[in-house]
Amino acid sequence: MRTCLKLGILFLCIPMITTAGTVNDNPLTMSQVIVNVLEKSPMLKASDYEARAAAARIRQSTLQTPLNLHLEMENFAGTGKYKGLDGIETTLSLAKVLESGKKPQLRGQVSRQEASLLHNELDAKRLDLLSESVRRFIHVAVDQQRLDIAIKKRTLLRRTASIVDQRIKAGRSPVAERRRLAIAKARAAIEVEHAEHELLTSQLKLAMMWGETRTGQLSVQASLFVLDEIDTFEQLELLLENNPDLVKYASAKRLAEARLNLSRAKRRPDIELSGGIRHLSGSDDGAFVLSARIPLGTQTRALPSIEASELMSSREPFRYEQRRLELYASLFEVYQELKHAQTAVETLRQKIIPEAELALRDYENGYRAGRYSLLELTTAQQSLLDARLEMTDAAAKYHYGRVEIERLTGTQMQAGVKQ
Repeated sequence: MRTCLKLGILFLCIPMITTAGTVNDNPLTMSQVIVNVLEKSPMLKASDYEARAAAARIRQSTLQTPLNLHLEMENFAGTGKYKGLDGIETTLSLAKVLESGKKPQLRGQVSRQEASLLHNELDAKRLDLLSESVRRFIHVAVDQQRLDIAIKKRTLLRRTASIVDQRIKAGRSPVAERRRLAIAKARAAIEVEHAEHELLTSQLKLAMMWGETRTGQLSVQASLFVLDEIDTFEQLELLLENNPDLVKYASAKRLAEARLNLSRAKRRPDIELSGGIRHLSGSDDGAFVLSARIPLGTQTRALPSIEASELMSSREPFRYEQRRLELYASLFEVYQELKHAQTAVETLRQKIIPEAELALRDYENGYRAGRYSLLELTTAQQSLLDARLEMTDAAAKYHYGRVEIERLTGTQMQAGVKQ
């Protein structure tokens, strides 16, 4: 659980994106999302019952073998002197299997290791659930930003339409330009509507993480464009040992060893002891009886189980190493994409977007003065809007990458988004 909670720190209480028309008075922070998921998620509630069931299995596995009450009646309802109940012999006894080789304790160890493995799996589920919650949180923030860009595009075209009207009235532009702007404004309105629908869908998907289907005016408080430095790949590689899958394989190895010990203990036979009293109706006498049963050939029968357990135990280190290699490759790939996204965001923010803004200003002034055409102006506008969308997508890839690295390493990264 501690590992799961660390994930939420990645986006806790970070500055809000101001998105026109999408942010309400009480936007959700990542901390509120984490609390909602941990308190209300149906999956986590189901996992709680799984853990309680595992505890019950542990209690069951450590129980001693039960006492058996045995009633035996012989020599009755026959012929001659055994007619009716004249010769009946009745034996009442108690029997119990005495397990050798500490089998109850070994069964308890197996159950505890199974519970430990289940606990690791539940931790992995929680981590995956919280990772998905963060991804959906980012998706809402991205959709808010995309809607904001679509609204700005619509506003920009309305302003351009005003300039076009002025030029037409002055006889400096043809009426056809007004029609071209009308088409562009209609397309911009469609883009706004589409962005609104996308935002509603991502809001619903986020709310469903804690079991809600009515989102109301849900919005999130986040900053997509705050990108901190990340650890070196060598530092992150060392954290792979915290990955839930590798932790799970370590538990699986201990479980295989516990099962092997239990299989070896089955080489020793269990003894069934029975003792009681017998009544002989013919002489009206009584006597004590005592019996013992010892199965033969238990060691031979146990050998296949021991061999299977030994083989299963021997495979675990190789499974561990194979999974570690897979995780290493995934971490390397995600890290490279993360660095690329970081570079893209910085380049767009520091070079491309400022130049596009200056170019748009020059084209607007030039169009007013008649130096540039409407096509050149709208191209400059679209170039700026495309750059802003590209920076939004690159920032989203950066944060998605951080979430994936967080999940792969199973621990908190040192460089987090600032509050």
